[in-house]
Amino acid sequence: MPEDADALAGSLDLAQAAELSLLVDLEARWENLRKLNLGHSLQDLKARQKAYDAFHAKLVAYNRRYTPTHVTELLLNTPLRLSLWCRRMRDLYRQVEHIPQGHCPVHLLEKAYRCADHLATRLHTDPANRPAALPGTSHDTAGVLEALAQWCDALAGVSTIR
Repeated sequence: MPEDADALAGSLDLAQAAELSLLVDLEARWENLRKLNLGHSLQDLKARQKAYDAFHAKLVAYNRRYTPTHVTELLLNTPLRLSLWCRRMRDLYRQVEHIPQGHCPVHLLEKAYRCADHLATRLHTDPANRPAALPGTSHDTAGVLEALAQWCDALAGVSTIR
């Protein structure tokens, strides 16, 4: 059974971490498009298919090149699961924060807040606070993900000593 690469983000070399950071953002882009109610026009379907094809091609290339392989996160439907995933992503983006060609994972952050909004609705609580502007760096992204993990911890009643 393949291991989950993002669970071991701290042990990845810089090149692998950079590749994984791009992969998880492509994965989030596709998942976000799947979850949006875009309609069923040919243009909408092509956009979803294009996002999936980009993600799948990157996933296959990544898994052929690196060990451990990346396994997609299927369920982020509890505060604990979302908190753990946010912290794994935080650790990954902290690892790549000094790469000059790094990018801001807009889609990954959108996925994180979409999952948090779903939890807030389901648990009848206030949604997580979103930053006024998207983070511009991997370091800022890590801070946003940590704040969201702490919000999840509060929902779950978990101590956030880290």
